[in-house]
Amino acid sequence: MDRARIAGPLVAFAFITVVAAVPLTAHGQQGAAPLSEKQSSTYFATVTADSVYVRSGPSVQSSYPFGKVDRGEVVRVVEETFGWARVQTAGLAFADITGFVPVDERMQLSQDGATITATATTELRAPNIGTDSTPDSSWKQIARIDAGATLTVVSRVDGERGSVWTVKLPEIGEGWINSNFLRRSTPAEAASFDRPAVAEVVAGGAREVLEGSLANATDPAEPGASIASAEVETAMPTKSPRQIALERRRATFADLESTWMKVKGQPLADAELTALYMQYVVLSAESADEPTLKARADARIAQLEVQQEVQNKMLELQATRARLTTECDQINGVALAIEARSEYTAVGVLNASIVYDGTRLPLLFRLQDPSTGQTVGYVVPGEGFQLSTMLGTLLGIKGEKCFDDALKLDTITPSTIDFLSARKTD
Repeated sequence: MDRARIAGPLVAFAFITVVAAVPLTAHGQQGAAPLSEKQSSTYFATVTADSVYVRSGPSVQSSYPFGKVDRGEVVRVVEETFGWARVQTAGLAFADITGFVPVDERMQLSQDGATITATATTELRAPNIGTDSTPDSSWKQIARIDAGATLTVVSRVDGERGSVWTVKLPEIGEGWINSNFLRRSTPAEAASFDRPAVAEVVAGGAREVLEGSLANATDPAEPGASIASAEVETAMPTKSPRQIALERRRATFADLESTWMKVKGQPLADAELTALYMQYVVLSAESADEPTLKARADARIAQLEVQQEVQNKMLELQATRARLTTECDQINGVALAIEARSEYTAVGVLNASIVYDGTRLPLLFRLQDPSTGQTVGYVVPGEGFQLSTMLGTLLGIKGEKCFDDALKLDTITPSTIDFLSARKTD
């Protein structure tokens, strides 16, 4: 039998088996290529560095990491924008990364405790590995779990504000990776995305058939009868320091705008306008060489200045009303606070801060005047004090009070805390 007639189809079969599922590059050629600025279709990418973070969003400031991928691992990219690649939590790269699902009536645990099934739509959250994956600090949603979906349970973790199931990540989850650490995968790399054993067995079987056929042939081997491949890695273009700084400032502006929408939802009289105002001032100063971004920040600054004026008038009115009111609880509370102020560094009602929520900016708690709602200062969390359990309570705080030059506000580091009103219980 003609040896060429045997070898030709088998060579094609072995090659097609490995590369059938691999997309072509923008020029229609297979092989490694750097990620482009904007991609609209799904493709495979290979990690080019060790311990690369997978984040819950396309920002270092407003998102947090929930896993790591290593050099050589392959991920499936579904979008690339502003230097970030959105990837699916699928394939071998995510085999050891887990997610959180709230423990509530929306999830039902199986009798053997191995799986949970959704009885209603719920969310898959990204564990915040920057805070030891505690449930209370892990709130970013990376997928929606529909009713009927079943997930594999790894463990249960209890937090102060709720409990979660730790589960293996389903393929519908999404994370974000810095595009500087990715390049387009070669056909061989893409084939190992989620089934390296299958690819190896099939390719190995093709080689055995081919080698057996050639061993029975009497003619010498012809040129081209063997399969050869070469993988060429194209270096990723490096961004300039100016481009990196601009992307960071744009991300900061987006974070501030998101916080602004939350602050707008607060009553104007006690909204955290001043804290947010100072953050826009800092961004405006840093954006002197970016006229468009600076103009947008300055416009928000002007708006906040007007609202601060209105807020000050409202606070003056509330202070006057507080002095004239005859409501016993309010009079007693204000009198108690005024009387206690000489003994403490600060006195006020402790509340959570929208601006300083521990994501982009440090976690601080807001201390407000009990009569006007005006911010007295910001309390720094410290060892020995569970401030989250004291919210809504009138407190007398002794400790170090100083002006934080970076945050542009007064902070208090408590040494002792006294309850001046009944402590709230859950």
